[in-house]
Amino acid sequence: MRVVKHVLFTVAVTTTLALYSPTWAADDAVQETQDTASVETASEELETMTVIATKTPKAPLDSPASVSVISEDEIDAFSSEHPFKPLFRAEGIYPRQYRGLADYWSRPMIRGSRALVMVDGLNWYDYGQYYHTGSIPMLDIDKIEVVRGPFSALYGTLAQTGVINYVTKIPYDMEAEASFTYGTDNTQFYKARIADRPFMVDGDPENLSWAEKNLGDKFFYSMSFKYRTTDGYETNPTYKTLSSPVTGALDATIPIAANVATDINPQTGDTRYIVGTQGDNWYEDYGAFLKTGYEFNENSKIWYSFNVSQFEYGWSGGKSYLRDANGNRITSGDVYIQDGADYYQTSLSDTTFTATAYQKESYVHTLHYDYSIPNKVDINALVGYSDKETQSHSVASAYTKIEDNDMLQADLSATFHMMDDKFLLTMGTQGVKETATVTKHNLSNASDADSWESVQTRESGESLTWGTFIQAEYTPIESTTLYIGGRYDHWWATDTEYSDINGNHESSDDVDDGQFSPKASVVYRLMENGILRASYGKSFTAPSLYYRIASYSFDNGGQTTYAAGNPDLDPTTNTSWELGTEWEFFNKKVRVKATYFQNDFDDLIVNATRNYVIDGQSVTIKRRVNAESAKVDGIETAVEFILPWDLKGGLHYTHNWSKYTKTEGNGMDGWEVAEVPTDIFNFWLGYFTDAWDASVNLRYSDSVYDDRRDPYSDSVYCDYTDSFVVDAQVTFRPTQKMALTLSVDNLFDEAYYEYYEAPGRTVMATISIAL
Repeated sequence: MRVVKHVLFTVAVTTTLALYSPTWAADDAVQETQDTASVETASEELETMTVIATKTPKAPLDSPASVSVISEDEIDAFSSEHPFKPLFRAEGIYPRQYRGLADYWSRPMIRGSRALVMVDGLNWYDYGQYYHTGSIPMLDIDKIEVVRGPFSALYGTLAQTGVINYVTKIPYDMEAEASFTYGTDNTQFYKARIADRPFMVDGDPENLSWAEKNLGDKFFYSMSFKYRTTDGYETNPTYKTLSSPVTGALDATIPIAANVATDINPQTGDTRYIVGTQGDNWYEDYGAFLKTGYEFNENSKIWYSFNVSQFEYGWSGGKSYLRDANGNRITSGDVYIQDGADYYQTSLSDTTFTATAYQKESYVHTLHYDYSIPNKVDINALVGYSDKETQSHSVASAYTKIEDNDMLQADLSATFHMMDDKFLLTMGTQGVKETATVTKHNLSNASDADSWESVQTRESGESLTWGTFIQAEYTPIESTTLYIGGRYDHWWATDTEYSDINGNHESSDDVDDGQFSPKASVVYRLMENGILRASYGKSFTAPSLYYRIASYSFDNGGQTTYAAGNPDLDPTTNTSWELGTEWEFFNKKVRVKATYFQNDFDDLIVNATRNYVIDGQSVTIKRRVNAESAKVDGIETAVEFILPWDLKGGLHYTHNWSKYTKTEGNGMDGWEVAEVPTDIFNFWLGYFTDAWDASVNLRYSDSVYDDRRDPYSDSVYCDYTDSFVVDAQVTFRPTQKMALTLSVDNLFDEAYYEYYEAPGRTVMATISIAL
């Protein structure tokens, strides 16, 4: 029923656009085809217009903040199945990833905080402020816009330190393409896309159909589909943490396993015995994307999109490494582990080598309306609704957990042009409502995810954030533009409840809070090709529903983690300023920029963690708390260029100084802020011709946690290490309609950890056909 509901709604909206658009725009002139001109411009210079910094069109050089635009060419220059991988080709972003394609928990970090990720202006986060990366329609992405700095004043409470917006394409002509990819770990991708303005008048103007007369070349659509699957690779060792050897005589009926490999838990220093593996981390997903709309004229349009996706991932082939004296594999029952002269007793079961499996469904509707009277007023409106459900199934604990989460977002803004465009006034409002219900079901059959027997726990809650903003942009003299503005956001958290099978029921008090977030900037043009910019602002982030209500547990590799929500969390605030300069040379073929920034966070939300060993099992207890305060300062630099000989590339470097200045119990005072690398470096170079493309990308990031977090060992499961990775891709086009691509990620098979061991060398071959 969930799928049918969303599909029927999509059909209704699409039909309405097709039938009523002609009435709205009966007298509008035909839009001229623009794609040829835009491609030529992109190939000749780095200049790209974007609205992300001010909600008004600006070239990056004129923006009051550090802005990056990652073009479609740059996205396609490397394997970009993971939508955060292109973010390596911009400064200041740590696009955190975990396990390659089977990576639901990604979250890009900018300047010490999670960036707000949007698709066409719609917030893409879900319950927990994670981002469902598999649902971003990369085949339809035209560009990725990035703006850094405190942008709560324009984008709301999640825009603490930066915003990343994936912009989908609007077709201006017939486009059709399909591709098949095969590679390492039996990875297979199938993708197809078709887009058109199907009623463009090509023939006799006297014999036109109703659609040609009324829709003409103003109605457009785009449809794409993808299916991806991989067998994956081993990510989770299975451990036993054993503290006390057996005393007295051994039981002769219990087998003895000798020569068992060990490592050291990086956080606790405990010896971990590697008794097996949970197998290969497989992944499968599909997705479909529809976008359709009507362009009244070159300044105004309305369009609707529907995005549906589903993924599943888990682990298969889990097995024991333990063998008895005769070489027989030990898979269950009691066992002695021999370590020198000591013997440790533990036990194995049918679930020891299993891990929690996940699946997720996502349905997202977006409706955009843009209306403009040139040099007078620009109006933008957005309504978006997302319906997402995540299911996790634990065989070991015999439960299925359902997280049902939906979000409604509505935006309206208007920019008024005055004084011959020397004064622009932007005003707007935004509302975001989110609800979540999390139900954990006990199972009658641990292996059957649908054998629900009783409700173990249920948690639920709602949140609403409503904001109103205003921004004035004034250019008193040609060389200077001033910006001043602010936004008031109010946050309500209501109906927070918890119940369990034992009859316990708790209801938390409804809470609300609000803040005015001011922002001021100045852009001074030192020369025609260079500017100096400075800005100051405050931002406000309300605690997510996930942080407030979520209690969860999971077993990975013989380690169990328990976490509890905290309904008493306070919002996080940030006071920020930055000073930067940006220059363009050689007819906008070279761009050089540098920015110094400073962020002071109050009530930053972090995990308070405690580690224990219980019956040979390593147990971690987590709870979200406000860390009181932290500071993140840094320098971001970039050189981007288009060179002779068909070369294009970029060099990016970021250095962060970060520390917690006050934490719970002063336990982490002076530690580096979590998930903030000290150094991030990236260099990429591409060669682009009609017949051949070739690109190489070097990326480096040091550890994202303070060394005191993992003091006992490195380069093991649960650790975070430095990484230096080289990716490469070569494309050959034997004809204009066919392309053969070979891509290699992690070319030199660098071994590094981001909690899990990261993917090794990954080789992919693709054949693409265009019509």
